[in-house]
Amino acid sequence: MNLSPMTVTKDETLATVIKMMVEEKTNSLVVINKDEKPIGLISTHALIKEIVPSYLQDDPLYSQFGVGGTLKKYVERAKNDKVSDFMITNFHTLTLDDYMIEAASYTILDELRTLPVVDKDGKIAGTISRTAIKKCLYDSLYNVEEE
Repeated sequence: MNLSPMTVTKDETLATVIKMMVEEKTNSLVVINKDEKPIGLISTHALIKEIVPSYLQDDPLYSQFGVGGTLKKYVERAKNDKVSDFMITNFHTLTLDDYMIEAASYTILDELRTLPVVDKDGKIAGTISRTAIKKCLYDSLYNVEEE
């Protein structure tokens, strides 16, 4: 489990979020409220969906008719969009007492790379990523003991 998850508020902008994700080399962020409780997730996929027009999402064939700078134009239009406009709000939250099999199951169901983990008060305590689940699979397969 990542005990230092990257978090943002719903009022941050797309530009700020992209900068954070690139600088911190992460593909997901947890959106928290003033009480530090998770209210959303940001993924690279969510960022791309916010920028690429829906008609191109529906039929990517049209994207081949774009010209140089087309993506930059769409990024410029979306740079001030608020996190609340494109955050993922349908997600499962894990608790510190949950088992890894639950995390694995919900990453499949929700098609998410990361799930937030909360403490007994519902505040963000960490995240479980698919990479952490893969490491657990490896440890189980090769009988690696926890330290």
